[in-house]
Amino acid sequence: MFTVEFESDASVVTTIDQSQTHEDIEMVYANNGVVYIRQWDELDGSYQLVYMSHQQWQDLLAGYKSPEGAYSLTNKRKGDSKNGNRG
Repeated sequence: MFTVEFESDASVVTTIDQSQTHEDIEMVYANNGVVYIRQWDELDGSYQLVYMSHQQWQDLLAGYKSPEGAYSLTNKRKGDSKNGNRG
């Protein structure tokens, strides 16, 4: 299960572990282009954070279903018929 929320300075997607084994994970896409993933750490009493650029986030999404190799994505411009350049 996941939720999507729009805040004044970010969009937040939260995934909830349905097995109740792990804490929720939030992916925050801030209006300034920074993406971060956070998960509450009960032992430390704070969030564990991973910060990245929008480009890095896009690379991770594309890489999830890609075969082994090195890739470079290009931005798709409005009107382009191609989804990006791999290779």
